[in-house]
Amino acid sequence: MHTELSTGSVAAIATITAAVITAAISFVNLTLTKEQKTSEFRQAWIDGLREDLASFFATIRAFARSAQELQNFGKGARDGAPLAFTEQKISDLRYQVAETRYRIQLRLNLKEPEHAELLRLMQVAIEHQQRVLAGEGTTEQTLNAVETAAAYAPQILKSEWERVKKGERPFQLARNWIAPSIFLLAFVFVGLLWTRTLTI
Repeated sequence: MHTELSTGSVAAIATITAAVITAAISFVNLTLTKEQKTSEFRQAWIDGLREDLASFFATIRAFARSAQELQNFGKGARDGAPLAFTEQKISDLRYQVAETRYRIQLRLNLKEPEHAELLRLMQVAIEHQQRVLAGEGTTEQTLNAVETAAAYAPQILKSEWERVKKGERPFQLARNWIAPSIFLLAFVFVGLLWTRTLTI
């Protein structure tokens, strides 16, 4: 009778343990699936931010050069030697600078100091450019401000890439604690069953 009761207890424990392990495995699979999607979205975010930054820096440099050309030759130079940048082209460049600036701003999380600093450096470049257009600054100041912002931007891209490689917190929990616990629990349970079998 004692042996039958012990066998029934082992069966009950086996059922409960199997259910716990199955639930844990389902949770890990769900977490891994969600993490994969999150990583894909974050990678797309990084790629999009990189493209927008490249567009912003290239456009504002072209905008600065157009302002420099106007300073050097003036609008009247078009009759004798046409300028490389027409008024329409300069207007288009101004719009592109504004568009990419706001697209970048919408991608950034301004609660993070690095993101806020990048946006500040970009704004400094824009303000230098506005002063040039008003005849109060130089193109070199604008270009230097652009290079400062461009030199700062890669560390944000690198930081976000490191986050992708490291994984989100739930993924870290599943990988570092839950998955090993499942294997440990299964190992202990198999050991107990083996010991019980030998005893019986």
